[in-house]
Parts: sequence; C-alpha cells; structure tokens
Amino acid sequence: MGALLLDQGLRIIEVNRPLLDLLGHDDQALSGTAFKTLLADPDPQLFTELSPDAPPRHIQASLLTSVGALEAQLTLSPCQDQGVRWLVMITAPRGGQPAHPTEEAQAFARVANWQLEVATGQVRVTRTWYDIWGLPPTEMLMLEDALGLIHPDDRPRVEQALEQAGESHAPIQVRFRLQRPDGSECWVEGTGHIDPRATESDTRICGVVMDITERYRAEQALSHYSEILAASSERLAFVDPEHHIRAVNRAFLNALDRDYGAVIDQPLGRVISDQTLGAALQQALERCLAQAKEHAEDLRRPGPDGEPRDLEIRVSPHRGEDDQLAGAVINVRDVTLVREAERRLLQSAAVYAATSEGVLITDPEGDIVAVNAAFSRITGYTEAEVLGRNPSLLNSHWHPRSFFVGMWRHLLKHGSWIGEVWNRRKDGEIYLQRLAIHRIVDARGNLLNYVGVFAEHSATLNTPRRAEYLAHYDQLTKLPNRLLFNSRLEHAIELRQRKQIPLALFLVDLDRFANINTHLGPQIGDELLRSVALRLRSEIRPADTLARLSANQFGLIFEEIPGIREAESIAQRLQNCLAAPFHIREHEAFVTASIGIAFDPSTGRDRDLLLAKAESALRAVKQGGRNAYRCLAIHTDAAAEERQRLIGQLREGLERGDFQLHYQPRVDVESGRWCGIEAMARWNQPQLGLVAPERFLPLTDDGGFLVELGHWTLNRACEQFQRWRSRGLPVGRLALNVSEPLLLRLDLASTIARALDTHGLAGDQLELEFTEGLLLKHSDQIVELFAALHQLGVHLTLRDVGAGWLAPSLLRRLPVGTLRIHRGFIENLPEAQEDLDVVHAIVALAQSFEIGLLADGVRTEGQRELLLTIGCPHAQGELYAPPLPPEQLEHRIGQKPEPRPPKLRGS
Repeated sequence: MGALLLDQGLRIIEVNRPLLDLLGHDDQALSGTAFKTLLADPDPQLFTELSPDAPPRHIQASLLTSVGALEAQLTLSPCQDQGVRWLVMITAPRGGQPAHPTEEAQAFARVANWQLEVATGQVRVTRTWYDIWGLPPTEMLMLEDALGLIHPDDRPRVEQALEQAGESHAPIQVRFRLQRPDGSECWVEGTGHIDPRATESDTRICGVVMDITERYRAEQALSHYSEILAASSERLAFVDPEHHIRAVNRAFLNALDRDYGAVIDQPLGRVISDQTLGAALQQALERCLAQAKEHAEDLRRPGPDGEPRDLEIRVSPHRGEDDQLAGAVINVRDVTLVREAERRLLQSAAVYAATSEGVLITDPEGDIVAVNAAFSRITGYTEAEVLGRNPSLLNSHWHPRSFFVGMWRHLLKHGSWIGEVWNRRKDGEIYLQRLAIHRIVDARGNLLNYVGVFAEHSATLNTPRRAEYLAHYDQLTKLPNRLLFNSRLEHAIELRQRKQIPLALFLVDLDRFANINTHLGPQIGDELLRSVALRLRSEIRPADTLARLSANQFGLIFEEIPGIREAESIAQRLQNCLAAPFHIREHEAFVTASIGIAFDPSTGRDRDLLLAKAESALRAVKQGGRNAYRCLAIHTDAAAEERQRLIGQLREGLERGDFQLHYQPRVDVESGRWCGIEAMARWNQPQLGLVAPERFLPLTDDGGFLVELGHWTLNRACEQFQRWRSRGLPVGRLALNVSEPLLLRLDLASTIARALDTHGLAGDQLELEFTEGLLLKHSDQIVELFAALHQLGVHLTLRDVGAGWLAPSLLRRLPVGTLRIHRGFIENLPEAQEDLDVVHAIVALAQSFEIGLLADGVRTEGQRELLLTIGCPHAQGELYAPPLPPEQLEHRIGQKPEPRPPKLRGS
C-alpha cells in the first residue's frame, strides 16, 4: 500500500506517492514531522521498545487520513544508514480496501524482503529483490545463485555474516556490491536475523535488503574531503536538489547549535533559525540550482558577541558521476578580517596616491616595481621610465662608498634605515631628501619588498652644500663644471699613481653646434644640450665622471680602463648613442661629435699633460673632417722604448714557451686545510728573469696576445690539475681568472667545455673568476655566459668585491657561488676601521644570499682570527703560501698548512 522512511528521531524523511494519495497529504506537509502524528491512537510503548538490533516488528495501527481513520498493518524494519534508521511498510489487512500492492511500496523504496531456509539453501524473496539483483523472477531461488552476483571482494563478508547468524543468532548488517548480468554495479545494504518462529530443524534467516547506490555515491563524493571539511572553520553543507541537507561539517553544526541527527535530511529552511541568513541562503540556493552556476554574496549579521560580522555566502553546484546536477555545496565563512583588510588596502592605496612624499617599492632583487605620483613630481622620472631599473639611477655620487655600505649593513641587520641622502633628479639637479627604507617580509620571514619613502628636505635650497653645488655644477645640464672636473681629474691621477690603474680622458665636442642656435634659437639649443647630457650619462658607468666644460664641449674621466681598445670601444658607443635624432619642441635635430682621447696606461702624468694630449687628439679629428675619434697614449721616450721591446719579447716568449704557471693555495680559515688552488701566469724572460704580471699583462692586451695566453693557461692548468688528482693529491678546486678580452673574443663556454672534456675534469672541479666591472659593462653577455657555465657545473666567483659597484640584484639574477673580497680591504686589517666596515657589509651581504666568501691578501695571524670571528670561512694570502711553481707546491700538498706571519725583511 505504501512506505515511508524515518530518521533516528522517528521523524518522517520521505513518503512514497501511494501513501500520500491514501493519506491525502503532500510531501512538504509531512517531511520532518513526527511519525506518531499519523496514528489515530499512538501507543507510547510502541516507540520505547524499538531497537536498531531488533528484528522487523509487525503491529496493527489506525492511520489518520483526510477521510478518517484506516486500519492497517505496519512493518517497522531497522535500516542503519547514516541518519535513516527505520523503514515503515504499510499494508491493508484482509477485508480492507487496498490502493496498491505491497510490491509497489517496496519498489519505491528499493527495498526487498528475503528469507533463507538454512537446511535447503532455498531463498524466498519479494519481487523487488529481483529488480535489485537485475534477475528475472524464478520459481525457485537458491542461495548460491544469489551469492553468485555479489562482488568477489565482498562475498566472503556476506557469507560470514550468514554463517554467524545461523550459528550464534548474531544480527546481520553488511554492505556489499552487486555485479548485475547487464554489467552495471550497485551498492546494497542487507540486514537480517534468525526467525524466532522457526524450529531447530527448520532454521530460517529473514531480513531486508536496500539499494543504497545513490546514497553511497553521495557519501563517497563527500568522504574524500571529510577530514578537510571537519577541520575547516568555514561552515560547509551539502544539500540535494530538494533542499534537504545531506552532509555538514562541525563548524556548520556549531553555528546552528544543533547535533548531527537534528540536521541531516532536514529541509535547509527548517534548521536555520536566523531568518535573514536563512532567506539569503534559500535565495542563493535557488539561483544556483536553477542556473547551475556558483552564486556568492556578502551579508552583515551580528556575531556571537553581538558585534557585526561580515559573512560571505557561496553556493556552488555539485555534479555526480553522470554529470547530472546532484545538489549544491553551501559555504558560509566569516570574512570580517578580510573585508577590513580590503578596506584598509583601499585606504592605503588612496594615501599612497595622494601623499606628498615620494614612495618607491622594489622587489627583493632591488628592481623598482612601483612608484607614486609624488615620486615622479620630485625626481622628474615617470613610472614607465623607472620600472625594472635599480634605484641607483638617482645616485648623486656625493656620498662615499662607505656611506652606502653602512646603509645596507644597517638595513639588513635591523630591517630599516632612516637618514638624509643627496640624490639627483632626472634633469641632473642635486637635492637633499629625507629617506626611510624598510624591509617588508611575510609571516614566515621571507623578503617581499623594499619600500622607500622620501621627501625633499626643506634645507635643500639654503645650505652650505647648496652653495657648493652652485660652485661646482653647470646650471643648465646639472653636470659637474670645469672646476669640479679638474678636481676629479687630479684625484684620478693620484689614485692612478698609487694603485697603478689605467686612466682615460675624453673630450667630446658637438660638431657645428652654433648652427643649431642660429637656426632654431638658443632655447632649443639649451634643451638639446640637456638631452645630449642625459644620453651620454646613460652610456657610462655610475663611477665615471661626465662634465660640461664649455658651451658645446663635454669631458669624461674613465678609471680602470684595460687598454686603448676599450677606450676606442667607449668612444664608438658614445657616437652611436648620439646618432639617433633628438626631438625638441616639435623639432628634429641631429648631432655628431668629435672625440679626443688621452690614455695613460702606466706613467701617471699630471693633469695638464693629459688635457694637452686629449686636445691634440681632438684637433686631429676636427682637421680630419669631424664626427670621429682619436686616441693618443702617453709615454715617455724611455717608457715607449721599453714597452716596444717588451712586446717583442712577449711575442717571442709565447712562441718559445717562456711562460709558466704558479699556484697559490686557498685555505679553510678554521681548520687550515686546503680547499683549492689558483693558477697564475708568470713570464720567465731569459734576460730579465721572472717578470711580474703587473708589467706584462697590460702589454699582452696591447700586443693582441692575451687571448692566446688565456687559452694556454686554461689547458696547461687543467693538465697539471688532472695529474695531481690522478696521484690522489688533495688539491681541491682549480681557480682561473677571466679577463675582458677572453670574454669578448672567445666563445668561452664552448672553450671551457672542450678543455674539461680534453683533460677529463668535471665541471665542479673548475672555478672561474670575473670582476664586478665585467658584470656591469657586459651584463647581457654575462647572463647568457653564466647560465651556460652553470649548466656545465663550473663554480663562478666575483673577484675584487668592494672595489667597484655591486647591486644585490646581480646576485639574485646570476648563479654566483663565491664573493672574493678585494685584497685592498684585507691588507690593513684590523687597524683600518673603514675597511673593516666594508668587509662586515660584504660578509652580511653574502650570508643573506647564502653565497660563499674568500678573503684575498691575508698576511697575519691577527687577520685570520678576525676573518674567522666575522664569518669569512676561506682565505688566500702569504700567511699560508705565496704563488709557487708546481714542484714547490707539491712539497706542501698533503701537509696541513700552519698559519704563520710573513717573515720580516732582513730576518
């Protein structure tokens, strides 16, 4: 006649159509109501005696229908399946007026009765059993036929349950899979017990089976995420297309202050006590199911403490394995903190855009990622002009290197730095700013950004430094004037004489510039001069000097120029940068330049001689037709004669084999063990003896021999290194220096690969050293080369660190393994405090990037102890051993070098 399902509280979950028609009610009216309300005279004892472990119970009762009471027989069977606990089948007794047969009720619920005669193995079942099993009805059904369609993995559990029921009268409750004859698979839950009316000779087991395929799939869809759902602080629920709740997590129950049984299988609107929230959920759910797409909205409701909270309601459609809409997932989360953060972010963005202070944000590598409008107003640079560039483009070069070393050291140690800085605007003007820099890290301490906030100092326009600026800088181009240029030139000459580094002086004349003033006017001419100054500045290093000496003449000072060829290469770059047209106030102007160069490789002459040479070279260019360059080197007659003689001897020495390699060990500072050796070329000239590299290396570049010498050094060093390793000598890693000509004139990566292959060395047994200057001058080429060498496994080192300009962004982009501290900062330790500050900064920088460190030029035990204290693990210098020929070095290999101070002269 009919059937219905009850939850564990005996509330109605589902009713079939025949029963609804009989009672005269609709589904919505009955869903969730107590079962006893359908009985005309409910017996309280009926419900207290029900037990999930008891067999099905048959009772007579009067049902309340729309036309009066109806006597019927009720069969209550336990079906433990999450919230569903009882199946009630209702049939009319004899003499009643049945509306539908019992089989129709069972077919609706996908439930069937069965009875097993243990002695014969015959099974008696209702018709729905055959529908579940996928078999046609038969006259006689045997147990082996019924068990035959059970999945092989599940059959032993079913057989064991039947056996225990027959032997010990244990109740049956088991889930299993059926493999139907048509190939489909379904899940079934079976319950059963010994029939108490049977005799010992006629033992019968009876029970119920239920098709739970759809419910099982829903369970599986949620069980994969059950642990996540249970632990989540967000309120999560799964509802079916009829809006009944099928699964919830703990947070959802806590928000409702209800237990699991009071919520499962209930309509969503019935369990939400907050009417506003309930209405919003119902509306979102209806839209989601109707449109089959996610719906989300925010709702502001009082929290447990009475304070308003922001809730995000998100309802997402859920599809089953057949891609049909199976329900929806409801997610209610407290987004109060998120929305508050979003509001503050919008407020901060408004302040960021409107503040009068300049704001600059860089990534961890030091490249600019954002600036505000005030930055552009103060500096003159637009955001597009600075994105991806380093903040050093604002450097005025008024501060010594130690100033920036101290700044970075303080910033890395404390996370912030505040002070005053002299910076340069786009037009070249120097101004004072109050600057605060902060490191921004995430919750785990990972560096995200650097943020700089600055304002133009009110004292910029009225300070002694301002007076100094006016006296030393050209007001039109904001470049140094002749007075400051001469001062810097004298300083460069002094440095040249002390450190024996080459120096080049450039004079750049704009050809026929007077014609521009005549035809376009002086205002256009002035703007053109400013544009020329900006182009020239963009082509040189930050440490190089560019000055305006006269109306249309500029002067440049380049220190540490390897040779005349490099000076000529710079001149070509300067002419190329001026070749593109200048667009000034709707005018297009073209400019050419004549360049005179004085190159001082070694003599250290005075300022007047350098200027005279450069002017002489400039006159020669103009006499030759302009728009060209000429370079004159300064040599005394004796120096020139010696130079030519040495060049000739070098050529012969290369052919005769006068060059040899010396090796200097590198040592672990703490243990004294050798960790590597550096190979250095020496020229053993028959008449002059062993010539120092400071005398012949510059000549090899002028004479065109440095590439050949570098190729010879690489192969000879690899050959010797492999001999030592084959003998088992602990030589560590082989280090070689790479000069600029080798970088420019050789396919270095291929050359290294061939050498390693020829001599049977692994890439990680070789270390190549490059100066900081090469990284700045040939950055694009260096990036490709370093990537190729890194792929070979070659260890890469930056040498002479501290003497030049090194940006942290370089260390981020390049696979650098070691920083080699310039020996000039080590030799005077520990007395030289400024040098010690630089060493501290380099150590901090290396440690922050997890890069190795090597100190060059260690001479005393005190220096070794100091390096060990501040965290520099490796060293090289006379304290351990000077550069030695192979046979002398072999005597020391295998012995632990004992640190000792160098011998005093005369001792």
